[in-house]
Amino acid sequence: MAPPQLVLVTGAAGNVGRTVCAGLRPFFPLRTFDRVPTPDDPAAHVGDLTDRAAVDRAVAGVGTVIHLAGCPRMEAEFIRDLIKPNVEGLWHLLDAARLAGVRRFIFASSCNVAFGATELRQLKTDTIHALNPYGATKVFGESIGRWFFDTYGMEFLAVRIGYFRGLAVDPGLREAWLRRIWLGPRDCVKIFRLAIDAPKFGYGIVYACSRCPENYLDLTSARALLGYEPEEEVPAAAP
Repeated sequence: MAPPQLVLVTGAAGNVGRTVCAGLRPFFPLRTFDRVPTPDDPAAHVGDLTDRAAVDRAVAGVGTVIHLAGCPRMEAEFIRDLIKPNVEGLWHLLDAARLAGVRRFIFASSCNVAFGATELRQLKTDTIHALNPYGATKVFGESIGRWFFDTYGMEFLAVRIGYFRGLAVDPGLREAWLRRIWLGPRDCVKIFRLAIDAPKFGYGIVYACSRCPENYLDLTSARALLGYEPEEEVPAAAP
């Protein structure tokens, strides 16, 4: 039996990154990358996405990339906050990955790519209506990932992550719209684990959420490409 493939997780010290790494470590050898040291990983790669030499070192020998790094703030200013990590940094990582022979690139996209479509009762994977500049950088990520697949054959999956905090008691769930897109920690790990193990799919886009009211995010693609079925139910709102 072939040894498990090495998986690179960028943004490993972040909120989603810490959850994903903890959940994947029992199943895959991981390499982590972030601008700050990753907790409980003395071998973590520390560097910036805009440092091409650091990115090249991070992807060497990797089979799959889970790219969680970047500026995640909805209120971020485009030139000051977003261009370098979310556009330039993504380009460096994609280009380094394809040169290193990475087979599959899993990109943390966001529901913000579609939140501008307020007239829709459900967001499909072909819904593109960015709510803000941050969402627009995720639209760019999905599009440039398509180009890398079409041009170089590197598989690319965009995971449009819902509302994730990983908190046992989350005051944010008082807001009805956040309850419609909530992603629990077990389901967060599950969808990324399935994304690593899934049969070849080429290029794809999926939503990542748990069982939420109104089925606002369409999970048809996640079920078809990954066999994903959420296990968690959005909890009661905190008082």
